[in-house]
Amino acid sequence: MERWADTILRVAYAWTGNMPDAQDVCQTALLKLLTRPERFPDPDRQRFWILRVTVNCCKDMKKSAWVQRRVSLDAAADAAATMPEPGESPVLEAVLALPEKYRKAIYLRYYEEYGVDEIAALLGCRTAQVSTWLYRGKAKLRTMLGGSNGQECFSD
Repeated sequence: MERWADTILRVAYAWTGNMPDAQDVCQTALLKLLTRPERFPDPDRQRFWILRVTVNCCKDMKKSAWVQRRVSLDAAADAAATMPEPGESPVLEAVLALPEKYRKAIYLRYYEEYGVDEIAALLGCRTAQVSTWLYRGKAKLRTMLGGSNGQECFSD
């Protein structure tokens, strides 16, 4: 551990771009090294193996759902600050009364102005599914808002 921790940490930091993630990768790589049943015949093979494991751990972290869906605290604070208040409009109140999947899709599409592909990526589903949720959510809103009023609010 004393021999490889610094090297692993530097490689992981170069891949992840932040120290907490690099420390997680370092811990994972060191655990793999310590639990490896066989020993290396020479130091060069050990160095190659540990660097390869470190890079693979970084790749695994980058493609994990946790990393892909997280945002910084500043971005979360900005998003919370810009959300309109429910009492401002009957349309927003109706949107907030929808089932969760329709509410998320409609809010992201019409209030945050994301495209269907972007919404699908944010929600972790297919584009066709988001389109269906938007269609069904708008139909429910038309019913809730009394026909023509709902049609005027959500035109594409």
